[in-house]
Amino acid sequence: MRNLDLSLLRTFVAICTEESFARAALKVHKSQPAISQQMRRLEDELQVTLFVKQGRQKQLTPAGLRLEEYARRLLALHDEMWSALHDQELSGPVRIGAPADIADTVLPGILQHFARANPNLSMAIHVGRSPDLMDMLSAGQLDLTISTRLAEDYPHVLLRSSPVVWIAANDFQITSTPLPLVLADEPSIFRGLALDALQRHGVAYKESYIAPNLAGIKAAVRAGLGITARSIEMVTSEYRVLGERQGLPPLPDVNFHLYLRDDNPSDAAARLYQLLASQVGGQLSW
Repeated sequence: MRNLDLSLLRTFVAICTEESFARAALKVHKSQPAISQQMRRLEDELQVTLFVKQGRQKQLTPAGLRLEEYARRLLALHDEMWSALHDQELSGPVRIGAPADIADTVLPGILQHFARANPNLSMAIHVGRSPDLMDMLSAGQLDLTISTRLAEDYPHVLLRSSPVVWIAANDFQITSTPLPLVLADEPSIFRGLALDALQRHGVAYKESYIAPNLAGIKAAVRAGLGITARSIEMVTSEYRVLGERQGLPPLPDVNFHLYLRDDNPSDAAARLYQLLASQVGGQLSW
């Protein structure tokens, strides 16, 4: 029977999140030599190599990449257990906002442990566009929201970064110029990323279809009215990803931030914010 020290896993996850031993040392309040020693102990216990040196940096080995997934799950389950055993069970509604891109893909997974540990807690999910969600948070209509907008004034944590890609219907072919686009109306971070990339690379385009929401964008893309730029979460079997082979420029990643209302949030909302931040290894900004 082998038993792992969870403190080693917490340090390992901090290194994975920060992509730096030095920054991870600050996060876990240890010296850099101390966390290096911890990682040697972890490798000895697991009898695998977790890091390989590439230039001046250390990268995860295939074994390290596999461990990262298990480590995050183990730590999340540990924190859920501790909350269930030692904390007063939370009740009452928590109102959460999320963009449509991730409301049905990412959000259920990150809420699962919290809901299971607090069965009397009710959650109201509001799906909308990032600017509207931030307005609702400001107006006190939401307790937490996920948004692509960066608002430093609120308690926040980087929840995840997602690749942005060019998406088309499976049978769509680029046969003429200008390039037909399916875009959201203003304001839209994806609209801005798409137009900026095309303009910088001198690709001619036309706005063939403008939609007020993601449902309209999906319908237009499926109908073959053009291509769109969205986060990878939108890609399903109905679509295909286009890229450099079709003459399209690369697109930057988009960040999804988790925000907590800054005017006396409920205990349940504050606890959920802290739990989600700890699951992603994020630095709490309070």
